[in-house]
Amino acid sequence: MAFYNKIKNKYNFVISFTDNPKEDFGIFAKGYFNAALQLAESLFSKQNFPDYEAYPVVFLYIHSLELYLKNIIYKAAIIIAFKNIEGIDKKLYNNHDLKFLSKKATDILNLIFQKDKDIKNISNEILEICTEISAIDKDSYSYRYPIDKKGKHSTKRHQVVNLGAFASSMNDFLEKLDNINFGLDFERQEICEILASIN
Repeated sequence: MAFYNKIKNKYNFVISFTDNPKEDFGIFAKGYFNAALQLAESLFSKQNFPDYEAYPVVFLYIHSLELYLKNIIYKAAIIIAFKNIEGIDKKLYNNHDLKFLSKKATDILNLIFQKDKDIKNISNEILEICTEISAIDKDSYSYRYPIDKKGKHSTKRHQVVNLGAFASSMNDFLEKLDNINFGLDFERQEICEILASIN
């Protein structure tokens, strides 16, 4: 194979280049979001499309959402430490349960930005959307494989999803999560500058 560390041209890309990989969830989330957006648009440009072409689109949106939630949890660690906020654990969550992750992420957002009404509204939206998605894909598993771990259907039988409505909702929602990522970066940068000036 001649694709790994062999060819040097404009199609090369780099991964695992930052010092702390926990900081990279946001950029991974953005990559999956952009891929979902482009695939969805290519399907919508057709007269019609086979069902199986929609499965990867739904998976990419859901995976992006999971990564944005983990991004909130991990990126908030330095803010939590600096502000001496109690009651939040800083564990690495190695699961795909969107309801669980959404609860952790919204708890963090609401503690860090206690007086921000927009964050409160977005937190409610995060919980609502993750509950809805969990109804069609409990553990972010269904659109990856045709079967679950027991060999049964990975979704409810004959589950119908409207890709247009799903993509439209997810596009707006993931943009909001990307803005939260920007806000967390800004908050962390201010903290780093304060710490640097003290040292």
